[in-house]
Amino acid sequence: ALGLGAAAPRALPRAGVSGAARAGSVSVAMAQVDRAKFAELLRALCSADNASRQRAETLYQQAKQDEPDSLMIGLLALLSAEDIEESVRRYAAVLLRQMCARGAAKDFVFSRVSEPHKVEVAAELLRRFEQETAPKLRRKIGEVVAKLAEHVCDKEDPRGSLAPGSASGWPTLLPLLFRMAANGNSPDAAEAALRLLGELVSTLPGDIVQAQAELGQILQAGISHESSKVKTASVLLVCRIVQETEQKAWAPLQSTTGILVQVMQQLAQAGEEDSLQECMQAFIEVASVEPEFFKRQLSQTMEPAKFMATIAKSRDNMPNGIRSLALEWLVSYLEKRAKWLTRHLHGYSQLVLEGCMEFLLEAGDGEEDLQTWATRMDDEEGDEDEDELLRTGEEAIDRVGEVLPIEELGPLLFPMIGRYAEQEKWQAKHAALTAVRQTVEYIEEGHIDEMAKLLLQHLQHPHPRVRHAALHALGQLANDQTPVFQESWHQSVMPAILKMTDDAVDKVASMALSAFVSFGEGLDTSLMAGYAQGFMEKLAAKLQSTQHRGIQEESITCIAVIAGNIGQDFGRYYDAIMPMLKQLVMTATGEKQSRLRGKAFECMSLLGIAVGKEKFLPDAHQAIDAIMKTPLDADDLQREYITEASQRICKCLKADFAPFLPHLLPNIYKSLKLDAEDTTAPKPGDEDDDDQYITVSTGDGKLVKVRSSKFEEVLQAVQLLQTYCLEMGSAFFDCVPQVAEHLLPLLDSTDEVSMLCDEARSAAFQCWASLIKCARLAATERQQPPQLAHQLLMTFLQKTCAAMAKDENAETLRDAADGLAECLKNVGTGVLKAEEVAQLVSQLFKFIDDSLKRTIEAEKEKQADKASAPQELQQDDDDDDDGEGDEESCRRSLEDAIGAVMKAAPQEFQQCLPECANRMTQWLNTKNYKTLALFLAADLLDHLKEQSESTWSVMMPGVFQGVADKDADVRIPAAYAVSLAAPLPKFAEVAPQAFREIAKHVSGPSPKKRDEQGKIAMDNCVSALLALAQHQAAACPADIPAWNLVVGKLPLRDDEDEAKKVHKTVVDLVLAQHGGLLGPDNANIGKVLSALAEVYKQENLVEKETDQKILQIFKMLPPENLRMLASGFSEKQQKKIEKMLSS
Repeated sequence: ALGLGAAAPRALPRAGVSGAARAGSVSVAMAQVDRAKFAELLRALCSADNASRQRAETLYQQAKQDEPDSLMIGLLALLSAEDIEESVRRYAAVLLRQMCARGAAKDFVFSRVSEPHKVEVAAELLRRFEQETAPKLRRKIGEVVAKLAEHVCDKEDPRGSLAPGSASGWPTLLPLLFRMAANGNSPDAAEAALRLLGELVSTLPGDIVQAQAELGQILQAGISHESSKVKTASVLLVCRIVQETEQKAWAPLQSTTGILVQVMQQLAQAGEEDSLQECMQAFIEVASVEPEFFKRQLSQTMEPAKFMATIAKSRDNMPNGIRSLALEWLVSYLEKRAKWLTRHLHGYSQLVLEGCMEFLLEAGDGEEDLQTWATRMDDEEGDEDEDELLRTGEEAIDRVGEVLPIEELGPLLFPMIGRYAEQEKWQAKHAALTAVRQTVEYIEEGHIDEMAKLLLQHLQHPHPRVRHAALHALGQLANDQTPVFQESWHQSVMPAILKMTDDAVDKVASMALSAFVSFGEGLDTSLMAGYAQGFMEKLAAKLQSTQHRGIQEESITCIAVIAGNIGQDFGRYYDAIMPMLKQLVMTATGEKQSRLRGKAFECMSLLGIAVGKEKFLPDAHQAIDAIMKTPLDADDLQREYITEASQRICKCLKADFAPFLPHLLPNIYKSLKLDAEDTTAPKPGDEDDDDQYITVSTGDGKLVKVRSSKFEEVLQAVQLLQTYCLEMGSAFFDCVPQVAEHLLPLLDSTDEVSMLCDEARSAAFQCWASLIKCARLAATERQQPPQLAHQLLMTFLQKTCAAMAKDENAETLRDAADGLAECLKNVGTGVLKAEEVAQLVSQLFKFIDDSLKRTIEAEKEKQADKASAPQELQQDDDDDDDGEGDEESCRRSLEDAIGAVMKAAPQEFQQCLPECANRMTQWLNTKNYKTLALFLAADLLDHLKEQSESTWSVMMPGVFQGVADKDADVRIPAAYAVSLAAPLPKFAEVAPQAFREIAKHVSGPSPKKRDEQGKIAMDNCVSALLALAQHQAAACPADIPAWNLVVGKLPLRDDEDEAKKVHKTVVDLVLAQHGGLLGPDNANIGKVLSALAEVYKQENLVEKETDQKILQIFKMLPPENLRMLASGFSEKQQKKIEKMLSS
């Protein structure tokens, strides 16, 4: 017997169900069910009393296993029990949906129901769906039907069919829904049927669209129906068909676009906000998946763009959420079809930008709004609606700037910014400054001065939000246009920022400090020297006087920026600042002070790097001690700061970090473990569980359930280990075996889970490669054979190659290939045997072949999809194929792994040269694979040098064709190959042709700012021309001024690896007084010295050894000659030279 209230039942209520089940009649069994007792079971499952709920859960789970028929029939009976409260009946539907869902065998109850009952259960579900009148319950029953249809109507796996041998797995399903949808006398039934049809489109796309007569009839009737709910359901069904079916299937529905817009207009006029929101959301999803659906109507009437723009601008009579959806549709469509729109609909971009600017006006205007804004920290949550539209507009205009070329964006946006800035209302000025901040990333250098003037003009505006916006935009301008903005404007900007740090409104003063951080990070050390003293005095005073957390945090970051900029010169401030930071670490323990304390740790570590380990070592001990005392369950924000601080301290101390390892490593190892967590079993119907927990393999076949946030913890732990290994070098050797043991489960994990897990595994691959390098270096220092390095490599190959052979995911394959390449590059030579090389290279080529097959299959599917679609739906230049991009990146990484084999075993690789030639022949003859062939060529030249000459008959024609290619992605490896081949004697035969082809590009126009690949290709061409001029000078045609062309492009900035190589070569040639580089009568010496001064101490562009040689060059020059040459240099270059000479 069941108890009352919250008490849990002791046994599953049967009331004759089993007997009826044996009789084979679900309807009879349902009649005999004790509905009240079943309802009591469901109430107990939701009980707040743990004991009652747990007993009910145990009974429920046992019934799922032992009595599937009884359980399902009992729940079905509850659906029709009108004397039971609707909430319990809806809960019964939720449980039924779970039991009809394919997944874990223990939960898929329908699969264990007896065969005769399956058909009756399905029929009863349809009966209840048709007869139910409560809208919410009917919708829940529809969800059960949709979930069951996924199983019984699966054409790829017909084992679940309710009608074996029939064309449909559920023959009565669609006829019922079409009949209900056509029922003009029952709007509720029609709406429910139309919505359920929409849910079923993904399961039964062919069946639904092939019923053209029925589909056309219900759509026509639905869209013209009096009921707004039926109209809405019809719009949603059309949108779902477009999203889920092929173009040829939905092409006829293009003619309905205008009518669908009319429905939304009617909904807007009638104030049917919920229905309008649903329709607009569906339109956004269509725009993201099948933007061609709207092309015809846009071309004819500019709809739905005009309607969306009208809604977006309706400030007085539309809710914020609907206005945001309207702008979202406009921006989403622009992102998908920017090229087509700019060519064919010139007014579209204007429409979108006007909508964005309208949203930027939506800043709260009132004393209370201002007070709320001024007192809220940026890491504190405010009212969800507060400045909601402003934030939406900020994001939208940024997205517009990202997809529109500056030639299209500038003429439209700049006049708008000017008009808004000229208005008296502070909101208009705020909107103009915000638009600058959100789009300054995309402007060309010629626009910088105009933007800077506008921002500086508003720093003294009476309204604090305008001052704040101007400072925020200045910081963004500094981030996005570094170092050009800093070098041109530091004399105006730095004093202005210093003044603004004393603004009467703390939030504005805090933003001034933030602007300094952005400006200071890109300011050259030689220029920062003139401002460091004034800012340090100001910052020290603020740390001692203010209690405003934002100012404290930003002041600490400013100090860290100055320290990182001026390096050892910060020593004069160190003794005064470090005690303040220690005090903050000790006292900033409040609930809202996590970031403040984290920033203090961050600053301490950055000061250590700046002043060096000798001065920092005593404080490093205290910092690490404080880190170890921070609870392991510290919030994620503080954990991230602490992790990065630990990495920097290790970078500063190098081998002297070793004493800290015994205290730090145990907690890191604990973070690496994917142990099952103590999770309370979620109650049936709780659908949030999957958001918190993920089931993964620990590597030994064991499945555990862990929190999704655990992967971030694992990632940080792996990154810490890698930093320790890289920075400590051979001093980390004794820890290598234990670290490898703890990383091994991550190498073994092959389950398909979240991207966070993939990221952690990718980091583990790279960390493993660092362990190999550490083991090799230690063996060399100790004059021992690299046995551990070899063992680690073999373990990695065994684990990853086996996993890669089973994997078809391009991203995870790429990560594994990248890890494999790093391991091979770090292990050194003499480790791989000839047969191991042959086997590994063969595997890698096979993985590339598999990727090519996936690409070909995907292309076939795409071509088949559009083969019968109307011409207007053919894909255009806007299409981007992320899947193909992933595959291309995967193949590039696999090829890089082949190059790593060459580096590790150059002699043993000789046997693979014929296969490499064959591959290059195949790939060079296919347009999309040329880049892959050229990178293979470059690796052969790099690692095998003259031994690669047997492949040149295939390689070199492809290289020269690649250099002349219009595609920068092809030119990059082609030019790189030329730079590698130039030093080889045999290349003299083709060197004249190489000079001409390379010189064409170097002498051509410079790539535009946003042409990142074009700029990298240019750097590679300059590097190639330098190598040719240096090694093949005799072959240079008389009309090619190779050296002048090279000097004219110095310094290089975009391809940092090539930049370091070129600048090193230039420095060596200057020291050798190379006549070609310096030119007749040293005509080029000024340009060369200017370039060297520019890159001095820029570690991303020059190696430390090169810096030392640059210093040597400037100190060798006669002072009078240097003064004459430097008079034409930039202010920054002159100050850098002064600092060099005084060092």
